[in-house]
Amino acid sequence: MDALAQNKAKYEKAYREQREFLRYPADWVIRFHNMYMKQHIPSGKVLDFGCGSGNNSRFFMDKGYEVYGTDVAEATLPLIEQNCGSTDNFQILPPDISILPFENGAFDFILSNQVLYYYDTAERIRAICEELKRCLKPSGVVFFTMMGPKSYYITKHAERVGDDLYEVKIGTGHRLSGYHEIIYVVRDQAHLLDLFDTFDCLTTGYFDQSMFDLESNIHWIFVGQKYAHAPHP
Repeated sequence: MDALAQNKAKYEKAYREQREFLRYPADWVIRFHNMYMKQHIPSGKVLDFGCGSGNNSRFFMDKGYEVYGTDVAEATLPLIEQNCGSTDNFQILPPDISILPFENGAFDFILSNQVLYYYDTAERIRAICEELKRCLKPSGVVFFTMMGPKSYYITKHAERVGDDLYEVKIGTGHRLSGYHEIIYVVRDQAHLLDLFDTFDCLTTGYFDQSMFDLESNIHWIFVGQKYAHAPHP
């Protein structure tokens, strides 16, 4: 099975069982809003690319943004409705879609939180980034997160199956038992910058946590802008 199709199947099951029914926004998303968006993007249109159950979408709606969302799993729709009150601005898209159903320059801000690493090659990631860039207004901003190699998900439960590509299988007895997915891992900051060089980098960072069996969940953060300095030729 193609990696994108396999990951989609995993999330269809997880959302159907409500194992991925998040109700509250990610704390790093809240921090980014408070540290940057309040000043630089206080209003406008937001795309939550890979919105899942709509927990981050709900946060931006509550802050007064016009929010749109996409996901690959149809099972997210009833969860989005519970979180956001409506699915009118949300769409289910094929995981291998090459042209997004949005106009050029539609969005002021695009969030893709813990999503882009489900594309199984650097080429696929760069291709969707080019499409996301098309959908951004000039000077529009993106916020992406990517899994790092020290995550317990990788160190404890994964086998390397390609260049920076890992197959994750979590066995019985674990709170995430049965999860089976393909993850593209970002090695370091240089790799992160190279992967997302279609955008002008505003900042990079990471978040990490350790608690109980969660020895590390390190994810890189990339914040970029379309034409931060001058339009590219």
